[in-house]
Amino acid sequence: MASNLPILISSHFKELITLAAAKKNESAVNALKKQVEYSEQEEHVLSYESQDPLGSSHFLVAPRLIHQYKNRCLLLSTGRCFSNCRYCFRRASPAKSFDLLSEQELEDVCDYILKHNYIEEILVSGGDIMTAPNDKIKQILQSLRKIRPSLLIRICTRAPVFAPERFTPELVTFFRSIKPLWLIPHINHSAELDAKTTACLERIIDTGIPVQSQTVLLKGVNDSVQELSKLFNHLVKIGVKPGYLFMTDIAPGTAHFRTPLPEALKLYEALKEELSGLSLPVFAVDIPDGGGKFNLQQISADFMKYTVTKEDNWFTFTDKNGKVRRYPIEKD
Repeated sequence: MASNLPILISSHFKELITLAAAKKNESAVNALKKQVEYSEQEEHVLSYESQDPLGSSHFLVAPRLIHQYKNRCLLLSTGRCFSNCRYCFRRASPAKSFDLLSEQELEDVCDYILKHNYIEEILVSGGDIMTAPNDKIKQILQSLRKIRPSLLIRICTRAPVFAPERFTPELVTFFRSIKPLWLIPHINHSAELDAKTTACLERIIDTGIPVQSQTVLLKGVNDSVQELSKLFNHLVKIGVKPGYLFMTDIAPGTAHFRTPLPEALKLYEALKEELSGLSLPVFAVDIPDGGGKFNLQQISADFMKYTVTKEDNWFTFTDKNGKVRRYPIEKD
């Protein structure tokens, strides 16, 4: 069963839906609702869908720390979110039920990073750390900063869209005080950039905090050149660099969100004709079973990390050690 993800929609996201409806923008209303409202299609779980589609469990070095890439790691700060995205790749993961990390768990994380001095970045993810009280956010980030002054902290969050009020002047000033720090907001549709969210992002940028977005390609939400162009151009104009456009991960009950990969590649090629290099994000997929991020612009080439072939209903990724991983070529 995939429907064990509770329905949770933040008050601000409800406002976005109401605003789109008032503008009689049915397309935007549907795009917003699809991201957060339950659908019976979630009960259709495919054989190759996984509770751990990224294979993160292979790289768990502490109860809350994932170390998959040599120079960076990811902190699971909490399982709590402001809203539950129905396409979430952690929707069936034990991490979704995590409480805010304890002082002992934080100490274990800091000890690990201290012992591995080649770690240069930490992604603070979850869940969403911005659901935590300000004093706890400060405690976590100050502890990470004390490890070493040069450690780059990335805050991965949906809060600018779900709860822009969380970015108070006091908290934004604090973020600035512990640089180097980047904010990585998750933004999927131009209708998410209302006046409050835009003001929130501009306030963060004006404080001197760099912001780079990430977006998930979602069928029926943003799977058109028109919508993605509108979104990425808007982001650049307010000072946000579009970073990544990701394929939807292969989590249980999410097939109705996934644009078939061949169609997605065509869409991205068309997008390249519409956007400047500044507005164009990297198009990537997280290869299942711990294969990591793969730049889909290299899909037809012998890449330094993978050889990619197309076989029947699968793209097959073979790494330099001969390990094979597969990503489905899904069809409508």
